[in-house]
Amino acid sequence: MRIKIISFVFFVAVISMFFPFLMGQLQSQTNTPHLFVSGISSPPLIAKEEEVNQFFNRYEALYKRKDINGFLSLFSSKAVQNHKDGIDHIRRIYTDFFNQSEELRYRTKRKMEIYQNAVEVKGSYEIDQLNKKGERKIWSGSIQWVLTREDGVLKIISVDYDAVKSQ
Repeated sequence: MRIKIISFVFFVAVISMFFPFLMGQLQSQTNTPHLFVSGISSPPLIAKEEEVNQFFNRYEALYKRKDINGFLSLFSSKAVQNHKDGIDHIRRIYTDFFNQSEELRYRTKRKMEIYQNAVEVKGSYEIDQLNKKGERKIWSGSIQWVLTREDGVLKIISVDYDAVKSQ
């Protein structure tokens, strides 16, 4: 019986020595884990919102002025419009449209998502054209641009839109 008591006392002594350690282990498993933050940070975003807004202010101003060379300078040489038209076709489309126009107004409403390698802009547009025959036409619809950075400046790599002539 004496050996059982000594064994029990020894067992309790050993448990009491390791009890705080065991409780700490149990608590660390039940608490919210701590996040490990390394010294490596994620790459910066491709642009700031202000730069993208300036890009589109310029886009709309060049469109309104019918400045074909300035307007096309906003496009990458690899740009695609509506999933099919390359830069040469884009140039013909806008050159013809600008040449037919006496006056143009271009307005957009847009929301942007800025990533590390691109900017995605979605929204709606409205074009108010007074053509050289004196006829007013209005087109509107949804539009989506994807911008990338080439030689340090933002460029349109793709633009997709639907055109609905309302008048």
